Amino acid sequence: MRATGVVLVLLFIASILSAQRQSDAPRQIGTVLLVDGTKTVPLKHSISASRGHTGFRAIKEYFVFGGPKANVRSTSTSPIFEFDADPNFNVESGVYLFRFDPHKDRREIRVAKGNGKDVRYSIPKDHLIATTLEEVGDGPTQTKHYRMKVSGSLRPGEYCLARSSDSCFDFGVD
Repeated sequence: MRATGVVLVLLFIASILSAQRQSDAPRQIGTVLLVDGTKTVPLKHSISASRGHTGFRAIKEYFVFGGPKANVRSTSTSPIFEFDADPNFNVESGVYLFRFDPHKDRREIRVAKGNGKDVRYSIPKDHLIATTLEEVGDGPTQTKHYRMKVSGSLRPGEYCLARSSDSCFDFGVD
């Protein structure tokens, strides 16, 4: 059973890395801009490393981002994000905002939890941030331009606007 869980996690990671390469090919989502009051800052695209924990019948998988804090910092608790996306990409379900678990040398998010054959792949619900998304026009090279707003207020911490849990545009709120 334990070997089966490890194999499932490895297959999951391989599928994500494959999907990541595919998502970069036709440009599903382009540059992401953080609008913080009167200034606009481009967010840097980051890809995670992987870390797993396999105990007796228990499996947890994390995606880990280096450093305790993102380089881009915001003082706004209600930042706005703007980006262009391929019109065939399902932006409604394919782009989301989540909060990292911070550590002194890294930021991470749990992406899988389970035991044996029953492994669930998802971001913990208490880490997902409610947002609203609107299409605001056409972008360059036959893309659509979107604006995403946080539905409430963000607490100080480390966050990620993501198109998958291992590929994100990270930022922090001070």
